Amino acid sequence: MDEAFNAVYGELKRLARTQIRRSGGATLDTTALVHELYLKLAGSREAEGRAHFLNLAARAMRQILVDAARRRQAARHGGGQSALTLERVDPGLDQDAVEVLALEQALDRLRVGQPRMARVVELRWFAGAEFAEIAAILEVTERTVYRDWLAARALLAESLGAPSR
Repeated sequence: MDEAFNAVYGELKRLARTQIRRSGGATLDTTALVHELYLKLAGSREAEGRAHFLNLAARAMRQILVDAARRRQAARHGGGQSALTLERVDPGLDQDAVEVLALEQALDRLRVGQPRMARVVELRWFAGAEFAEIAAILEVTERTVYRDWLAARALLAESLGAPSR
């Protein structure tokens, strides 16, 4: 795992920058995300090539970003303190954390009915993998990956209540 990590360290840092920008991960910087990724993957089994390693990295990076969003949201809502009922929305709510958590829940729902589509989104969005790389990982054609990407985006946009692009 160390060898695979070292071989793609620069690419992982680039992906981490992209993911932090997308997720509003103000509590994590690029190096911290990559190092947390390393710690998460250090105990796992050996990667069976670059594609397999990127697959593992995508899933782990997604989990790290979602956990960070949950921590930010919990801290904004008083952590372990008892909840208060308010009539209006808290103006200090971290919208980026809410969006990451909403995406995570929508992906979980997509995974139930369309697991391959959910993997395509995970690899494309969280790992920044190209369609050809995703096709190799999932052992399908690049065209299939592209169709899954378009369909998944539409389903996720509908689930999130936003127009698809």
